[in-house]
Amino acid sequence: MDIFAHLLWTYIIFNRYKKLKLSLVFAAMPDVLSFGLLLFVGLFTGFSWAHPADQTVIPNWVGALYSITHSLVIIAAVFLIVYLIFRTIPIYLLAWPVHVAIDIFTHSLKFFPTPFLWPISNWHFPYGISWGTLWFMVVNYVAIVSCIVYINRKKIKKQLKKIF
Repeated sequence: MDIFAHLLWTYIIFNRYKKLKLSLVFAAMPDVLSFGLLLFVGLFTGFSWAHPADQTVIPNWVGALYSITHSLVIIAAVFLIVYLIFRTIPIYLLAWPVHVAIDIFTHSLKFFPTPFLWPISNWHFPYGISWGTLWFMVVNYVAIVSCIVYINRKKIKKQLKKIF
């Protein structure tokens, strides 16, 4: 899924928690640490790719970082370490596995299938729908807007009363 949709779904899921901003950080982190870093490096190296579906031009280190940041095995290990240190798992950290869970089903085998079992297995969910498919993107954003309107319906109603 695109990073904006991840952030919006995270807002929908975690909007009632005090540390929403940290949830948003952990929702964006898996993609920022792989593709965001690639974009940053590209600013200095001139790297670009002609078509995002062409994985052959994306450096191997991006795939390695993507595997690490999108692995439920790695997430479980990090959660265990956090729990052993702090004796709790902060709610905002849950945005990370939510990101991965969404990606499992919204990435096809054609472009960056989600390696959620890495390093134990290279198996990928074979029936994912690419988030870049037009009909899926439309449905996804209609659902996002609908949920955000529902969550903020009292604020919206209050603002509309001021206007009218």
